[in-house]
Amino acid sequence: MSPSPFAGRDRAALRKHLSSYWKMEAGNVLLVPLIVWAMVWSAGDAPDAAMWLGAVACSFLLVVGTAAWLLVLAGLDGKPAQATRLVAFCARAEIVSLLLLAAATLAAASAVITGGWPPRTLAAAGLTLLSWLEYVNYYHWQLQNFDSQIDAKRLVAGRGLRRAHMGRAVRAWRARRRRRRRRN
Repeated sequence: MSPSPFAGRDRAALRKHLSSYWKMEAGNVLLVPLIVWAMVWSAGDAPDAAMWLGAVACSFLLVVGTAAWLLVLAGLDGKPAQATRLVAFCARAEIVSLLLLAAATLAAASAVITGGWPPRTLAAAGLTLLSWLEYVNYYHWQLQNFDSQIDAKRLVAGRGLRRAHMGRAVRAWRARRRRRRRRN
């Protein structure tokens, strides 16, 4: 078993630092698309299918991000059953995320090819890019390195990006499931 990512840290201080993250992600599920839609409408344009797909992909990845932060808090609070349910959701959500990302990417690319860069196409591309960055941040490499001195120092020291905590949890969960299936 790998060492806890919380080893050697004051759990209460860490919990206080991280407790607002899930709320921020949950709020952004609706806030980000609404802001983008408002910007498009104020520019005299209207959302199209590519923009809607980008918004759905973005919002879904933000739901996954909410679950990822709740997973971290469940680990800090010593709630293994809740952590298991959350990591199972995140593992299953990866497939849906990839399907949404593929659809949004194709729709944004099609919008660019057929219509140039009107506000709705810029919005579709921006939402799709944000979705891809969220996907990478949660399932593969931690891209957010600006809020923690530990992560910022690691990056500045040239030690590269850290593997995503949720991605590691998802891979471990899948490995445990495979081992259980082999035994049965």
